[in-house]
Amino acid sequence: MSGADGEGAAREREPGERGVGGRSSSPILCVTTNPAIDITYAMEELRPGTSHRVETGLARAGGKGVNVARVLHQHHEPAVVIAPIGGPVRVLFVHDLERSGIPHRLVEVSAPTRRTTAIVTPAGTTNLNERGQAIGADDWQRLLEIVRAEAPASRIIVSSGSLPPETPFGFCASVVDVAVAAGRPCIIDVGGEQLRAAMAAGATAVKPNRHELLEAMGGTDPLDAARRLAAAGTGTVFASLDIEGMLAVLPDGRAWHAQLDRVLDGNPTGAGDAAVAALALTIAEGETLEAQLARAAAWSSAAVLAPQAGSIVDPAELEPRIRITPIG
Repeated sequence: MSGADGEGAAREREPGERGVGGRSSSPILCVTTNPAIDITYAMEELRPGTSHRVETGLARAGGKGVNVARVLHQHHEPAVVIAPIGGPVRVLFVHDLERSGIPHRLVEVSAPTRRTTAIVTPAGTTNLNERGQAIGADDWQRLLEIVRAEAPASRIIVSSGSLPPETPFGFCASVVDVAVAAGRPCIIDVGGEQLRAAMAAGATAVKPNRHELLEAMGGTDPLDAARRLAAAGTGTVFASLDIEGMLAVLPDGRAWHAQLDRVLDGNPTGAGDAAVAALALTIAEGETLEAQLARAAAWSSAAVLAPQAGSIVDPAELEPRIRITPIG
């Protein structure tokens, strides 16, 4: 299925068709609107204003949707990356996906794909994330057409990550519309007006972090903001609260809180993407809401212990340590 702008389309298959080992061979579509080459440096100390001699950084294809696909691939779950790509890093991006064995459908664009840099020290992680550059209206249409073509053979559609400048208003809602038309669930991980529009369009779930949630809904209380957002749609709001765990809120206001029994030291970059991967899998498999929340919190924690975004350590030991509490 690898290729650019429509090359290598997926074989038509029946929804839920099982593959080797009993797993579904239908892929999870991972739409990444603002992909990147992620570079990670690990060092003992970051001293601003000075030069550092460092070991060679880890560099690989990134962006939130790519990280979601990578985590799923690590767990032998089929996933397909759908993204616009262009400029000098295109070769590196494609090479890494092919080396990793992750299928992809890419739209070639003239705008150069961005780079992100994570500097990991014992004191914390410093991220330098380029905003990305605008792509053309035709590019957005081609991206959506690939999603539409792949949707009927998928299990679930995920659209996650930052959006480049001049993204059409309602693009994420259009992804939801495609999923609804194909009879597939859909998860949106984005912020701002796109988040509100996707929820109103009927997203199965959304997964903002605290900042994105409060930016979209206003106020200072994430639970109140999540309840207001959930009431605007028919799906579930899963809100990441960093070291304070994760919320799950239904449209009727019922809510649950999940948290690991202790705070972990590590690299939090990619923790939200691991949570989205867990949600995609559990929603596609029809798990209960509490199971979805527990898996998401466990995989998010497992990502903190991994060296780079898009990877997680074995979450089996962590999931029993997640405490889920109904709220109010």
